[in-house]
Order: sequence, then structure tokens, then C-alpha cells
Amino acid sequence: MNYYPSSCGLLAILRRNDSEKISGKIVSNSLDSIKYRGSDKGSGYAVFNLNDNNYKIKIFYNGDEEKLNKIISEKFDISNYYVENNNNVKSYCYNLDVIDLNLIDNVNYLLWKNRSGRIYSSGTSLNVFKGVGYPLDVSDEYHIDNMKGDLWLAHTRQPTNSPGDEPYWSHPFSTFNIAIIHNGDISSFGANRESLKNHGIKSFVGTDSEVISYIFRELLKKYDLVTSIKIMNNKINDKYIKYINRGYVLDGPYTVIIGYDDGSDLYLIGLTDKTKLRPVILGEDKNNYYIASEEKEIKLINKNARIWTLEPDSYFIASLKKGLINSGRKNIKYSKTYDINNYDIDAYNIDYNKLDNEILKLNKKDIKIKNVTGHKYIGIKIFNKNYNLDLYGNAGNCLMNLNENNNANIYGNVADDCCDSMSGGEVKIYGSAGDVLGQAMNNGRIYIKGDAGNRCGIQLRAYDNIPYIVINGRFDDYLGEYMSGGVITVLSNNKYSGKYIGSGMTGGKIYIYGRVNSKKIGMQPDFKNNILRALLMESLIDNDLYKNLKNKNFIDIIDLLPEEAKIYIKKLYNKNEIPSYNYRYLNKNEYNELYYIIKDFDAKMNTNNLKKLHNKFTVIEKRI
Repeated sequence: MNYYPSSCGLLAILRRNDSEKISGKIVSNSLDSIKYRGSDKGSGYAVFNLNDNNYKIKIFYNGDEEKLNKIISEKFDISNYYVENNNNVKSYCYNLDVIDLNLIDNVNYLLWKNRSGRIYSSGTSLNVFKGVGYPLDVSDEYHIDNMKGDLWLAHTRQPTNSPGDEPYWSHPFSTFNIAIIHNGDISSFGANRESLKNHGIKSFVGTDSEVISYIFRELLKKYDLVTSIKIMNNKINDKYIKYINRGYVLDGPYTVIIGYDDGSDLYLIGLTDKTKLRPVILGEDKNNYYIASEEKEIKLINKNARIWTLEPDSYFIASLKKGLINSGRKNIKYSKTYDINNYDIDAYNIDYNKLDNEILKLNKKDIKIKNVTGHKYIGIKIFNKNYNLDLYGNAGNCLMNLNENNNANIYGNVADDCCDSMSGGEVKIYGSAGDVLGQAMNNGRIYIKGDAGNRCGIQLRAYDNIPYIVINGRFDDYLGEYMSGGVITVLSNNKYSGKYIGSGMTGGKIYIYGRVNSKKIGMQPDFKNNILRALLMESLIDNDLYKNLKNKNFIDIIDLLPEEAKIYIKKLYNKNEIPSYNYRYLNKNEYNELYYIIKDFDAKMNTNNLKKLHNKFTVIEKRI
């Protein structure tokens, strides 16, 4: 595989209150390990030190220095200033006696009218350093390695909606003691910006990331921290608050990380959209809390750190003084850390996309590899060669894609897009798997001892053979979405598992141990009562049936409707997005099919699930 840039890369680290300050060198080295996610168009760092109470602003400016000093001295009381770099667009740091946010907004309007400059950092505890270049380029420019902090945010940028040739558009973006980094595309950007304009903010560099920082600032003027987060993430239940702040709701695929100083404490916050279309990994150890785009960023700092993923449409909060406030995941289960003494390849110093080359150099088919640290594309070059790979560590994206006859054991976690279009072989994951596991898989077996992420088994299909996915833990949203064949079996208590199960499925079966709440199955409309009222008004159902159905989930009312009513709602809603389901004992054929699969799973994964086949399962399949 050749190197091609992909989406932005994020990293944030908050120390625990009783731990030492975090070295900038740790931060820059960790971010540099995923520089392939960005490009040479921008990187940046934000560092918070809680007890630093000196007011300061930092300005990128490409004009006459005396003119800038005149503008700033007319607006602020300056104690001193200095120049941080010697680039074409220089960074000026002004120490002030006090900061007025309205003045900052006014100065930005004056400077940005002719693109001569921008205040890009302001506050007491906060210091932003950003520029054009890869992570280590910007780190060297500002001597990040020599700094220490209570909280760090770091970003490597792949420009999408704004230029990348000047530092104004690099992350982090900030306003007073608030810094944000972001991966994704805020489709609500236009509406968000107009709402901010209506509240007096009139100057923007033109990126959704900056808008998020302003939104958070404005919300905190009126609401507490959690309410502000819920408004942005569209999770607020109060209809009035939701309505008056509708212009501050974020939409689109995003992962957002926020650092915030409220004057007495530091907060690290992570948000993801409702379908979690951008990666986000959470972690902790005895010293720090972490948020990252890839697990390897955290494991390079501490290979024994506890790792979990953020639930779709959820948020994470930790603070310096209060510790973990909201984990962003119910019922966290940590994966075991594995190691090995006898091995064939040590992957530690092998490039993220070159591990297959080292595998092919060996004149053997049974290969043990240690220190797998986020390596991507493992197995793609060894297509159809009957290899048996034992991987110790955490594998990156696209593991065993297009696999046909190879087997792999992963003693650790696996990132997104594992086993894409797999048509044979066996992959056993002794940790947990990321999103989009087994996409378009049409043969072979995937066993997961831990958990599975979003869209596991999407477009699973069967031709001459049947593919099997077995999950011992929980799963996130859209399990088996659009599957047309194959079998997915979930063996854990499904209380904490995801929703939209089997949406749009046209074949195959999903077996989930125990009873699944029917509201989690399929893509059910949130206007069910409106549909029922319409049926009542059209005299397609009577009042007694209406009362009986209005408290049921949409999936449960479909088969209880008269035939004319079913025809009517077809015009309003595509019921094919909703599969059928039954909570029951397995029939003889189902039992026999799963018996051999689960027996094999137990033997290889060291579990004890076979006896569950005598209990009831929720069986989900296409709606006829």
C-alpha cells in the first residue's frame, strides 16, 4: 500500500489531579504516529495550565508590525508582547491586563476584512500553537517538546472546506479559555453561523471548527456545561430550550474534542454524531484520560491503558479535579492486554502500511507478530495464500480485507473496516472490534470475544456459502444493516447494545440471546402516533384499536393492522426498513446450524455459550 492522506487526526490528554503535568513531547510524538491521517497543510496544539492567570491574546498577522501594535494598543492595555516565529504570517503574543471578548470579536472583524490577521488564541490558562506543516514541523517551530501542561489538544489536518496554505485555518480553534479540534463535516455550518451572526459575532475565517468554539462559548453564557453539550449534540429534552437554540445544534458526521477552563477546573469533552461516522477512541490509565482518532495514539503512550469507544450520539466528560464525569459508554468492559515472548516479527518499528511486506519475506505460513500498534491493511497482500497469523497488539483499519483462505488471531482490539468483502478463512478477535466489521462479507467466519461497533455485518451476503459472525459482547447501532444473507449471532445480554438492528435487511438471520426491546429493531419512524391518527381519521382503524396500538412500538403495530390500513401506510412509510422479529426458542434446523458454530466458538475463544442454545433468542429476519 502506498501512503495516501485520509481524514484528520485528533488527540487529547488530560492529567489526573494527582499526576504530573503532561510533556509536550509525548503529545507531539503520539500525534505524529498518525500523520498519515492529515497532510502538510496544517497541525496544531492547545495546552492548558490551570494556575496560569496571565491574560494573553495571540495573533497571526502578515502586515506591518507597527500598524498591528497601534490597533492592539488602542483596544487593549498591553503589558508586553513578543513574536513567536519568523514565518510570512507571524505569530504575535500580547500579554494584557484584562480581556474583553467583545473587543476580541471587533478586532478580528477589523483584521480579517482584508485578510491581514486573526486573533487565534485568547485566555489565561490556554495557549494555542498552530501552523502549516506536519505535527513535528509545528512542534519544532514552537518548541512543543519543551512544554508541559494539565490538558493538551492536538490535531493534524486534511483540508476539506477551507484553504490549507496559511495557518489561520489550522486547528485548534479557540475563544477565551476554550479550544476545539474536529474531524468531520458540520453540514449545519450555514445555520450555525447565521445564528452566531444574529447574536453579534460578525467575523469568521470560514471553517465549521471555529463556529463550534463560538457556539460552545455562547451556550455557556446561559447554561451549565452538560446542558450546553446536550444542546450541541441535539440531546436536550426541554422543548423550549431546544427550540430557542435550534441554530446551535450540530449536524453531519463529526467527532469534536473540546478543552475548557471554567475558572476553577479544566474539562476535557468529546462528542460524536448520532451515527458515529468519524472514529473516536477513549482511554484512561493511572495518570491520564485520553481521546484519540486511533487506539495506537494512546497505546504508544501506555500500552496497558484501558480503552473503550464512544457510543454513537453520546459524549465524554472528564475534569482535572472531579475525574471522570461521563464515560460516554454504559457498562464498559476492558480488553485483556496480551504479550508474547516467542515471535517471528516485531512490528514496533515497521511502518503502518508495510507489515504485509515483512510477512511475505518469511518462508513460512504460521507467523507470530508482536507489537502490532495500529498497523493498517494487514493481510491484503497475502490474498489466498493459506497463512495463519497470530497478531499481538491492536490492529488498525482494513485488517484481512478481501480475505479468502487465510486465518488470523488478533490478541487485542481491531479498528474499523475489518474483513471487508471477506470470502473465506477465519478471523478471531480476542479483544473488541471497531465499526463496519465484515462489510459485504460472503463467506468465512468472524469470531469476536469482546464487543463490536457500528454497522457490524452491513451488507452481509451469501452466495454458494454462508458467512457467520459471532459476537460474545455487545454491539452498537445498525447491526446487520442491509444484510441479504448469512448469520449474525450475539451471545451476550443485549441490554447495552445498539439500535436500528437489521434495518433494510433482505435476507439472512440475526440471532440475539434474550429478549430485545422491539424499539431497537429496524428504522422505525418517530411519527407513529401521527400515522395512527391518520388511520383513525380515514376510518381504517376504529377507536378501540387506536387505543390498543398507540402505546406499542411501530414494529409491533404493523402486523396488527387491517389490510387496508397496511396498504395506506405503505404510501407514508417504507416498511421494508423494518424487519420482522420473534422472541422464541430455536427450531430444530436453527439449533443444529448454530450448535456447531457456537461449539467451535467456545472451544477457540475460551467461552461457555453452548448451553444458551436451549434458551430463547430474538430472531430477526426480513419482512415478507
